[in-house]
Amino acid sequence: MSGLSLHQLLFRAYHGQNNILQPQREELGLGRGQPRILGYLLEHGPSSQSDIASYFDTDPASISRMTETLRLNGFLTRQEDSQCRRANRLELTDKGRLAAGRWKDECAQMNDMMLDGFDQNEKEMLEALLSRLIENLRRHRG
Repeated sequence: MSGLSLHQLLFRAYHGQNNILQPQREELGLGRGQPRILGYLLEHGPSSQSDIASYFDTDPASISRMTETLRLNGFLTRQEDSQCRRANRLELTDKGRLAAGRWKDECAQMNDMMLDGFDQNEKEMLEALLSRLIENLRRHRG
């Protein structure tokens, strides 16, 4: 290996892509972590904050803060859930759908950049290995 630990390699890969995507995120008027919420809603449709927090294995309070900012900035709406009054359903606005679509395109370009020179077998293997790594982390988290 390169002398770096797996943790360091993952950290550097995350920050490398973040440094490239940051200008696009800022151009869309989004803060850190917010594009993934828009992407989730684009893919899954109206959802609760707890659904989003569970999907990303993230603290519900941080999701709540991010979704409130997204709502105030016109990217999503929040409606009381007819099935459970304590829950809210979050839904993308037109502005949110546009931003989520543009972000999805930016991420696709980032994937192409990161996987440049990888053959299909290597891409599939990398995805499988990272999926196993994530599952191991979930299982051992406690």
